[in-house]
Amino acid sequence: MSKKRAAGTGSIYKLPNNTWRVLTTIQNERISHTFRTQKAAAEYSRKMADQIGLGLTFDATQKDLGTFVKEWLAIKETKLRGSTMESYSRLARLYIQPLTLIGGVLLKDINAARIQALYSTLQNKNVGKRTIEIVHTILYGCLKHARKLGLVSQNWAELVEVPRPEKQEMNVWSEDQVSSFLAAYPDNTFYRLALATGMRRGELIGLQWQDLDWRSGTLKVKRQVYEPAGGGFRFQEPKTARGRRAIRLGPGMIEALRAQFNQVIPLARAIAGDHWKEYDLIFPSTIGTPRNGYEISKEFKRLARQAGLTEIRFHGIRHTAASIMLLYGEPAVRVAAILGQSVAVLLETYAHYIPDDQERTAALMDELTTPIKVDLGGDASRTDRAQILEPAIRIERGAREHRQLWSDHPEKA
Repeated sequence: MSKKRAAGTGSIYKLPNNTWRVLTTIQNERISHTFRTQKAAAEYSRKMADQIGLGLTFDATQKDLGTFVKEWLAIKETKLRGSTMESYSRLARLYIQPLTLIGGVLLKDINAARIQALYSTLQNKNVGKRTIEIVHTILYGCLKHARKLGLVSQNWAELVEVPRPEKQEMNVWSEDQVSSFLAAYPDNTFYRLALATGMRRGELIGLQWQDLDWRSGTLKVKRQVYEPAGGGFRFQEPKTARGRRAIRLGPGMIEALRAQFNQVIPLARAIAGDHWKEYDLIFPSTIGTPRNGYEISKEFKRLARQAGLTEIRFHGIRHTAASIMLLYGEPAVRVAAILGQSVAVLLETYAHYIPDDQERTAALMDELTTPIKVDLGGDASRTDRAQILEPAIRIERGAREHRQLWSDHPEKA
């Protein structure tokens, strides 16, 4: 092997077969790479020198992205909600870890171009934009952690363009359609509560009797139920602090829940017999366990068809409740509190349901800004007149100065 030091940093050797080898030392460990041309070897050597200067470690030169994502998810398992963890693990397994995508690329070789190419590949495979958005969230968090550990020089996910899903028009029911549905199923307290509060499906399924304060008529949302991929169910806390909330119910709803407690639940226990499993649920399955969310969604569409109504998704009940509250003039901050979301998200989602009462607002502001006429009379002294008129004189003087500035220098006005 003949030795020749090329321009650039690191050790570059020319091999007998006319290829070029780069030897780099990181944390007292030597790594080598071979290139067909001296130029490629020199570029690699300079890149490695830059990355080492930014904190690249030896571990990063040995570990691929797929392995690191798996390790990162294991760390996050205690911090993420069960459903979120399951979703992240599944999407990472499908769209990040495969060697045919980006999983086999070493951390030191990850860059914005590779990540952007991954998103393009997924789009070409007709993977949904929302799915790609979650994949990006995983990569962003993973590479942020890798940078803290000195495994990458920067978070390359910050530099890419992420395809964003288009907002879909919400399908909601009108007030009349809600009335028709409830008239068709007057004893179905589950759907009545859903339409009255806009609670999420998992929140409704997870309600327990201990969450209901009979005296105040307040229902507390403390948990959700979700179904893992392998079957069964799990309880988990709401996703955000706003999700943990208290909702005030009307007397009619309280009476419906009282019937649920005194009649429906005891009958269900009696029919199930020894098969009953007690979870203190307000709306249990026939054996006391949480109901299956997917089956509820299917049931809701079937009931809507039987009632002669337009089919909407179960989540459309939430949108329906919010839209009706806003149309009736309920303050956005109150509706947001009932739904368990921020006012900003509420306004972004449902702004077009808020009545456009600009005529009333215009009348209010017109009244507030109409000048009050002052009768100075003949008995007012010169000093009194000056004190009363001085503010108006200053305003008029300022207006004249601004008009003069505009005519002399329109670009500065």
